[in-house]
Amino acid sequence: QIDTMAESPEDNMSRGNSAFVDENYAEALHYYTKALEQDPDNGEAYLKRSHANAKLNNHEATIADVDAALERGCRSAKGFLRKGEAAFELADFSKARAAFLDGISAGGDRSLFDEWTRKCDAELEKIVSAAKAVSKIRHDWYQTESRVIIAILLKNLKPQDVHAEYTSRTVDMTVQLPSGGPYQLSLRLAHSIVPEETTYKCLATKVEIQAKKEECIWWSTLEEDPKSSTVPCARMATVSQGASAAGSKNWDRICKQEEDSVEEGDAALNALFQKIYAEGSDDVKRAMNKSFMESGGTVLSTNWKEVSSKTTPVKPPDCMEYKKWN
Repeated sequence: QIDTMAESPEDNMSRGNSAFVDENYAEALHYYTKALEQDPDNGEAYLKRSHANAKLNNHEATIADVDAALERGCRSAKGFLRKGEAAFELADFSKARAAFLDGISAGGDRSLFDEWTRKCDAELEKIVSAAKAVSKIRHDWYQTESRVIIAILLKNLKPQDVHAEYTSRTVDMTVQLPSGGPYQLSLRLAHSIVPEETTYKCLATKVEIQAKKEECIWWSTLEEDPKSSTVPCARMATVSQGASAAGSKNWDRICKQEEDSVEEGDAALNALFQKIYAEGSDDVKRAMNKSFMESGGTVLSTNWKEVSSKTTPVKPPDCMEYKKWN
């Protein structure tokens, strides 16, 4: 039973010490707190309370008590050890490492503090490696007449590793990487989608988001860019002036080349289509839109005379079959 009639800070400290020895850490915490209410400048009481907090796994409170003791001139290797261990449990490895180094300077057991410092270094290296891995992750996209398909080049993921949320103009995906770190993709889309009919699936070489277009229009860009005009960007087809052509992205090849980041051809092709559409006549623009939509994104023509009087046929790449999305 906790006695609330302690007469002095010393009495409360004594009662706290007795409770601590008996492994009644909550009671010890109570008495140390009572002592500090009576004597707020007692650095030793803060150290004692940090020990009780550490036993109770109150990690943030442990750190705060050790810092309060330091502010009152009470510097202890054991206090730094408790602070470092608490920070480590909170995954604040930089703070933990600094505390362990302070423990060495305060005369603590060198071998013990060195071991903890090595643990911190190992965890910090994992964070750096995970950040480098995330920075190399690529995503790309293409479209059909009714859908936008976004491919994130991550291999062999399971559905439980992926969480996705959609609104009419946003796509947000969080992926738990095998390395332990998260990867996040947040897109503000150029046009509206239907969230209820937008899904994702995990494939061997990528995670693929299939977003249903709200309107069956040709997207020139995936993401919204207020500074740019609405200019189509043909990512699924090739084109020559006065004729139509077909083509598609080879995703398996892209996955194999992801570390090489070979993008020159695609970037140059996009720039070409931007220029053709921006500088083209009304007939050119009508031809590009009509051929793209009617062919399911497999053909892009700039010849209005050729496409105006007939439906542009679907021309999937060689050895592939064209199917509509359900």
